[in-house]
Amino acid sequence: MNFNEWKYRYRRFRTITINDLSRRLEIRSWRRRTLDFVDKHSGPITSSSIEAWLHYSRSSSDIGGPDPDKINSDLVRVLPKGFLNDPNFWKTFRHLYPKETERLLSLADDVLKGRIELFGWKAVPVSVPSLEIRDADTADILKTWETTRYWDINFFHSKIHPDFDVKWLWELQRLQFLLWLGAAWRLTGLHKFAFLAREILDSWLSRLKYPLGVEWSSNLEVGLRLLSISRCNIMCMDSPAWDPKFLATLFAWNHLHATHLRKEITLHHTLGNHQLGEASSLMWFALIYPGFNESNSWKAFGLSTINRIIPDLIFADGVYTEQSTGYLKFAVEFMLPLIFLGGSKASRFSMTTLQRIISSLEFVQALSDCGKATPMIGDCDSGSAIGWRLMEYWDFSWLLSAGSTLFERPGLAKGIENYPAEAFLNTGLEGLEKFKAFDSSRMKPFSAPGHKTSNYADFPAGGYHVSNDSYFQMIFDSGPLGISPGYGHGHADALSILINFENRPIIVDTGTMHYNAALESRSYFRETRSHNTLVVNNAGQVKILDTFKWASGYHVQWVDAIAMDDFRLFSGELFTDSYVHQRIVLHVIEKGFIIYDRIWTQGLALVDGYFHFHPSIEIRVSSSNRFIVSRDKDLLELIVVQPSSIFSYVAKGSINPMVGWYSESYGKMVPSKTLKFSHHILNVDESVTVIQRPGASLNYAEKLKHVKSSFAFGGFS
Repeated sequence: MNFNEWKYRYRRFRTITINDLSRRLEIRSWRRRTLDFVDKHSGPITSSSIEAWLHYSRSSSDIGGPDPDKINSDLVRVLPKGFLNDPNFWKTFRHLYPKETERLLSLADDVLKGRIELFGWKAVPVSVPSLEIRDADTADILKTWETTRYWDINFFHSKIHPDFDVKWLWELQRLQFLLWLGAAWRLTGLHKFAFLAREILDSWLSRLKYPLGVEWSSNLEVGLRLLSISRCNIMCMDSPAWDPKFLATLFAWNHLHATHLRKEITLHHTLGNHQLGEASSLMWFALIYPGFNESNSWKAFGLSTINRIIPDLIFADGVYTEQSTGYLKFAVEFMLPLIFLGGSKASRFSMTTLQRIISSLEFVQALSDCGKATPMIGDCDSGSAIGWRLMEYWDFSWLLSAGSTLFERPGLAKGIENYPAEAFLNTGLEGLEKFKAFDSSRMKPFSAPGHKTSNYADFPAGGYHVSNDSYFQMIFDSGPLGISPGYGHGHADALSILINFENRPIIVDTGTMHYNAALESRSYFRETRSHNTLVVNNAGQVKILDTFKWASGYHVQWVDAIAMDDFRLFSGELFTDSYVHQRIVLHVIEKGFIIYDRIWTQGLALVDGYFHFHPSIEIRVSSSNRFIVSRDKDLLELIVVQPSSIFSYVAKGSINPMVGWYSESYGKMVPSKTLKFSHHILNVDESVTVIQRPGASLNYAEKLKHVKSSFAFGGFS
């Protein structure tokens, strides 16, 4: 074990609480009880023994299995009117959303043919209804896991099959495609869709052998599966295919899913999206199925967990503490349906919880154009808590729209003219009517190219500056790495910038690619060299420890913005063990940016600067330090003003070294242009880069005088 591993363990040890210890004891007790049942019944829990398990696990042996009729009648009673089980809901959906209707029916037809689309882009051939993936490597690994207790499974990088990634299997077993089948049944009345959903569940459940198998090794996946099954049941419960005998078995397995979530909930590990997703799934299940004996206790547990961890997961300014926009979306997707069920004014959630969700939506609003093309920051697995997949993944407009109706804040939907289909699917007819009732004057877009309106927003807790004018949007990151002790979903991107021009991405975050397959690409997309900042001596800002851990965090000093009539100044300072980096970004309104970097090191050092461009962008070399950025037409001019003695080159899709790649969706990467420039420094040096509209002719020398007079410069003491 190396020193960095010891540092991580020390950080982890310092965070252990009495609650952690009691949770571990509770988990061990649960697992012993499960194994005791297995021993007494000569085998694991299966569909044939699930009723016996229910008797065994409950305190009173005379309690029978779940009554399907009562559970479904309670479900109808508690669901809001005009939701997934209402014929008027689907009649309205077909009328308002013809393209989305066609998309849902197409996806459902693909499932009938044995093709299921994962992560919104990859069609995976599977055997329906058994859901067996036609892949030799996957089958080989699953064969081993089928006989392994879930707590003993190591699903990270396989030494035998290094390109295997368990995320593909988990995405399939989230069963979110059941939503497409349920919707198709409601939209067409064709029994084949509801019948296939039942067949798939029958087949899949018949192969479960609790507590064996990878299906149970991630509690978050258990929760996501429970959400999918329950939503499908809401849509299909009126179908003759979903008869009482099938429902009795299904509800018994649902009960085990919920019990597993309650007993195994990930409260004894690093805080993150897993705990929120698990608690939210448990609470959703308890709210819509009040007929289970444990529903009240499950609901109370989920509620208290959410209220306790939300303030630690979302800063007061709305930034998600894992430093990831993808996981911010994930978290809000879990929360909005719960708020829909209970109402934002209900006493379920604390005012702090509700305000943090509102703040997170306001953060999304500041980062994006009406929620569309939200920038990638930090890790993302392209996962969805709901799974309808009717919109581009990075289009968060449905969250803003749904949030505007749930919190009765029309301003959250500013610039969104029509209620998105996914917002309707999550808030029903009530949400649609509220959205229509908003004053249309509040719906106007904030700005458009050619107009002289401008704004900026600061998020000091999360560490982001956002600056806009009628041409540009710039996001400057001077925030932390993520959540200690592992900082798992954060990227080493301190002091990086993102730039959009005329509402389209130019300088971008490169994305994530994957988690558990090839280590080289997993590391590449996390490292500093994959972000728009500086790298010193070929080393990142912090060392990678493993797939989801960093050796340490880093310290970034936040500096408040300075706003003048025609420009704004944004600054941050990064402190590492071997160097200090100060970056100042001057946004000259309507013209462009001047980026001033100063590095302090001890001795001679090599400094590399990176700019990563969207795949739609081309770069033309005008001279050794001047580059033209274009997309169909010339858009920007990038000039490395100083130092004059730089070496620069443009890479695209390079393997050795790996550089020039972009990953907008999980498991998918495409070549893109990367500009790299390098120079040597001795102890301290500075560099200046200008990004401007063609012909803008920024007077950087004059502006730099103001920069240097406005900021104190630090360094090694």
